[in-house]
Amino acid sequence: MTGLLAIIVPTIIIQAKLGWSSTTGAHGPIVFATGLWLIWHERHLAKNGKPANLIAVFCVLLAAAPLYYIGRVTTILLLEGLAAFVICIAVAAMHLGWRTVARFWFPISYLLFILSPPENWVFVATRPIKALLSETAVDFMAALGANIAGTANVILINGYQLQVAAACSGVNSIIGITAIGSFYIYLRRGSQPGYAALMLALLIPVAILTNFIRVIVLIIVTQQSGEGVAFDMAHDLGGVLLFMVALVLLITLDGILFPIYRYWGARRG
Repeated sequence: MTGLLAIIVPTIIIQAKLGWSSTTGAHGPIVFATGLWLIWHERHLAKNGKPANLIAVFCVLLAAAPLYYIGRVTTILLLEGLAAFVICIAVAAMHLGWRTVARFWFPISYLLFILSPPENWVFVATRPIKALLSETAVDFMAALGANIAGTANVILINGYQLQVAAACSGVNSIIGITAIGSFYIYLRRGSQPGYAALMLALLIPVAILTNFIRVIVLIIVTQQSGEGVAFDMAHDLGGVLLFMVALVLLITLDGILFPIYRYWGARRG
């Protein structure tokens, strides 16, 4: 246990300092705390666990340990974190068995959200989303009669220029919204695998819709009060408030779809 803590604690600390302080990893502390609670909440799944074959565990550790060292030395957070995850899973299997560990598939998958992806990966992955948000927002506001135009991720409104960057559009929050949303779905609908899968598939559209609403609000604020106020509001609408909007949308969608799903399920049965 001491050796495992010697691996986990430094990794968590470096993740907190470099990963969770960035816009792509701000959800990390929430996911870490709720993930640990979820493991404790599901601890009954570990009953009757039997130790796994030590040879298999040793092979996994033999593969993961060098990767952890490389990630640690080179400060590649994602590599270090993934290797630490594999080591933790192998140690758990050593005591409980692979089948028992597999029962914790959701807490394990959920905790992976604490690992912050590299900023350049996020930039490349979200570039199409930024363009889509910008173009759709321009078309939407133009249809309402606003004096607006846009190219790529730059919006021109009443002589002001609004750049739909990652921070402005909120695309960085998609990872966090997906994480918290999956946690909600698992707790609420985990006993309904089919419906839970449907809701998980809708998480990305919900996150994109939330960010679209944010861009529209920023455009309206820029139009009425100038880009300085919009910049301040971009921070005010970030973080917790953005998560709240996404959760309200998710809960509303759940409230609409679940009765329909249950009704059709009853009819088919």
